[in-house]
Amino acid sequence: MTDELSRFRAERVLPPSLDWHGLSERLIAGADDEWITPAERTGLTATPNYADTRAYLERLAAASPLIRLQVFGQSAQGLDLLVVTASLDRADGGAGAFDPAKPVLLVQAGIHPGEIDGKDAGLMLLRDIAWRGKRTLLERANLVFVPILNVDGHERASPFNRPNQRGPTNQGWRNTAQNLNLNRDYTKLDAPETRALVRLLRQFDP
Repeated sequence: MTDELSRFRAERVLPPSLDWHGLSERLIAGADDEWITPAERTGLTATPNYADTRAYLERLAAASPLIRLQVFGQSAQGLDLLVVTASLDRADGGAGAFDPAKPVLLVQAGIHPGEIDGKDAGLMLLRDIAWRGKRTLLERANLVFVPILNVDGHERASPFNRPNQRGPTNQGWRNTAQNLNLNRDYTKLDAPETRALVRLLRQFDP
């Protein structure tokens, strides 16, 4: 879908967008930055698919001793569920390696993949922790980040999944491949994704 068609569709369905500028724009990497995230590369109009998200995190983890990427389960369709730890403590990044005096902050993104800002903001934050002077944040806490919890819904992307929402141009599907809403599954534990996350919660005790 062209940018012009995207704007036309949004304007036909949604109120006109507001002209907004703020200090957070300073966090966006320049086009020549070697660690620019996939979303930033599109001007924050599109979000990367699962493969590109994983590739960026693998590259970041390989280059920075602060970042560790692990698999904590599989989706209903067999995709790996990824978790990233950011810590100044022992390099292996396991729960037992964390300083017990520090709190553990767990962030889960991509529960509803059409609302995916948290994933892309998380990639920017991890980049800034590794390379842009934000490592001091880890002096007072350890970070556990799940970039995409509903990976199957994330890959069922379309520009027409959420017509009442402005952006991104490729929006994921709300439910999982089993048609389960992960935000409603914490008491039932019907989804493998939720069961894997509960194991993660028990492991890290955030």
